Amino acid sequence: MPADGVHNQRFSPPNLPPPPHQPRHRTLPAHEEEKRLRALAPELHTYLDFALAIKGVQRHAFLRRLLTLSQKMTPALFIKSVRRAHHYQITNLESLERIALLYLRESYAELPLADLDESFLQRAAYLEGALTDLPDLSNYQEPKAPEEPEKPTQTDPPEQPENPNDHE
Repeated sequence: MPADGVHNQRFSPPNLPPPPHQPRHRTLPAHEEEKRLRALAPELHTYLDFALAIKGVQRHAFLRRLLTLSQKMTPALFIKSVRRAHHYQITNLESLERIALLYLRESYAELPLADLDESFLQRAAYLEGALTDLPDLSNYQEPKAPEEPEKPTQTDPPEQPENPNDHE
């Protein structure tokens, strides 16, 4: 038997060689992932304290998936999403990702306009291109005009007796 407190390590009885394989289904700790997440911002530190204290959260998988999610977006967006998830006590990472998408959609209208340098009109490459011949487009067909569907002619429906139950 191993000494007390030995976890996830290979052991063997004295005078016998160690086993040739690693143990199966061993959990590898996620200490490094947790350190990286806690170092991002104080909000993440408080969120991790909240989320990891809840029973039923698989600590290592949660930390690894949260770190992967943090690498998929900008740090500012990630911190803002985590702050909102902590406010509403959300530990589901899919919900956290939807919060980030919500923030992205809201900020879409706030994108800055591109600065256009009007001096490109004076560049030699632009002026040279302005004097070139027009391309020969004769190889291409003219688009067909959409045809209007023919309207059916009005025909009178066959006359029906006023009361079908009357048989005179």
